[in-house]
Amino acid sequence: MDFPLLARHSNRLVPLLAAPAALLLSQGQAKAVLTYNIFESAGNVVVQTSGSLDFTGATQSAPYFCSTFNGAIYSNYAAICTGTDALVPTYSITGPGKFNGSGLFSASSVTGIFTALLGTNGVFMIDPAYISNSPIVSSATFNSQTLVTLNFTTTGLIGTWSLTGTSETIQVILGSPAAAVPGPLPLLGAGAAFGWSRRLRKRIATPLITPPQA
Repeated sequence: MDFPLLARHSNRLVPLLAAPAALLLSQGQAKAVLTYNIFESAGNVVVQTSGSLDFTGATQSAPYFCSTFNGAIYSNYAAICTGTDALVPTYSITGPGKFNGSGLFSASSVTGIFTALLGTNGVFMIDPAYISNSPIVSSATFNSQTLVTLNFTTTGLIGTWSLTGTSETIQVILGSPAAAVPGPLPLLGAGAAFGWSRRLRKRIATPLITPPQA
């Protein structure tokens, strides 16, 4: 067998094996969006934001002062507000105009930067100090409430909105935040490919010892 020729062909295979492995790993990465999670915690209901948005190209209207919505859920209008209100930039969105619940509920407390999703009005508002692609962290807490008392009847994704003029999206989920973890099959496949390529490299690097001829 021509071992030098095999080694040269094997070296060409290693990059090809690494590419599928990287692709398998990338399948577990979720696209960054702004997510509102509504969930029960320690006898209260919490609305927590996570993610980021890029407002490049977004359609902006006149700033809006939304003092009425300083920490609230208004299901009839697909409205959620978190953080401390201010005179804020307003951007156009498209999506549902109502959640699966009903009624207006004011928050007991808020933290972080101000955000407001108003589905019926087709607008999203955020603190004027926000810089595109930076983390959006804020919350609203509703003391001594449950999802049932807030008139929510289902769990999971209850709506997705698109930020006009961009590919950015905003979603509302009934349920606590969960870290996105790659599925077991992509991880196993990637691990196998990387392991095989490492063994192949080691075998190629090991000098071939030919036993003495009788």
